[in-house]
Amino acid sequence: MEVNLLQFADDTLFVCESKVQNIICIKAILRCFELSSSLKVNFHKSKIGAIVVDRNEVKLYSEILHCSLMDIPFTYLGLTIGGNPSRCAFWEPVLSKIRKKLSVWKGRNMSFAGRVCLIKSVINAISLFFLSFFKAPIGVCKEITKLQSKFLWGWGAEGRKIVWTSWENICKVKKDGGLGIRRIDLFNKTLLAKWLWRMETPETGLWKEVLESKYGSRRLTNSSRWWKDLTKVRTSDQGNNWFNSNLAWKVGSGEKIKFWEVIGQLKERFERLYNNSELQNKTIDSCGRWNSEGWVWEFRWRREWFEWEKILVEEFMSIISQVPLHQGTEDKRFLERSPSDPAC
Repeated sequence: MEVNLLQFADDTLFVCESKVQNIICIKAILRCFELSSSLKVNFHKSKIGAIVVDRNEVKLYSEILHCSLMDIPFTYLGLTIGGNPSRCAFWEPVLSKIRKKLSVWKGRNMSFAGRVCLIKSVINAISLFFLSFFKAPIGVCKEITKLQSKFLWGWGAEGRKIVWTSWENICKVKKDGGLGIRRIDLFNKTLLAKWLWRMETPETGLWKEVLESKYGSRRLTNSSRWWKDLTKVRTSDQGNNWFNSNLAWKVGSGEKIKFWEVIGQLKERFERLYNNSELQNKTIDSCGRWNSEGWVWEFRWRREWFEWEKILVEEFMSIISQVPLHQGTEDKRFLERSPSDPAC
C-alpha cells in the first residue's frame, strides 16, 4: 500500500523517497496550486524531516523548498510522533496539563461532587487523545491515578486529608457503590481495543488498508512498537484472550472464518477428527463447494476411518450440517454480550 499524500483540515503531508527530483516535484506541485487557486503557500511555516537520511541532504532539501528543518520526535495533530511511548518522559506533556488543571483554589473551594465532576469531564479528557493511540506505562497510569486521588480527597487543603475508601471502590460504577471514575489502565486498554474492533468490522478507509498491508501477514517480532502494544491488548494479565472471547461470527459465505477454530469449538470437541484432517487451518469456504442444490461439505482426511470412529464422524457431520451458509454474503464479526451486561 503506497501513501504519498495525507490531508487533514488545513494540514498537508507529502511523503516521498530521498531524491532531489522528488523535492523539486513537490515544489512544482505547490507552485501550481498557488497559480490555480490564487492562494499563497507559507514555506516558512512548512517543515521537512527525514528518517535514516544524512543531515546534509535534508539541509539541501530545505534550501530548495525554503522551509525549516523538523527534528524527530515531532508533534503532529496534538500527538508526539517518533517518540518512545514506553518511557515516562514521553507522557510528561499530558501530566503537566493535568497538574495545571488541578490548581490549589479548585481543591479548596470546590465541593466533593464538584471535584468528582472535574475528574470525569476534564482530567480524563486531557489524556483521552494520547490514551486512544499509545499504550501508557504502568508508572504513568499510577501517576495519573495519584493526581486524581489527591485532588478528590482535598487538593491544596491544609493538613493531611483522610482517604475514606480505596481507589478500586471509587472506580466502581454507581450501582455497585462507586463514583464511576474510570481506571486509567483499563480505559487505555479499552481505547486501544477499539482499533482492533474496527479492524474486524467491514469499515473501510486508508488507515485500515495501510495497517492490513503492513501488518497483515507479518510476525509480531518484526512489527513496530505501536503494533506490538496494540496486539498485546487482546491478552489479559492472566493470559486469556479476552478480546476474541467477547466476539462472535455471523457466518456468510465463510471466506474469513476458520472452520475448526470458530464453529462450535469443533477443534476441542472432535480432536481426533481435527488431527486427521488435511484442512486444519482452512476457512469454511475451503471445506466444501456450492452446487445447484446448495452447499456441500467436502473434507479430506489423512487416512481411512476405523469402524468405531465412523460414529464420531456421523455426529460431526450432523452438527456442521446445521451451519447456515449464504452465498455472496460477507462474514461479519459482532460483539457478543449477555443480557445482564450494560448497554454499550
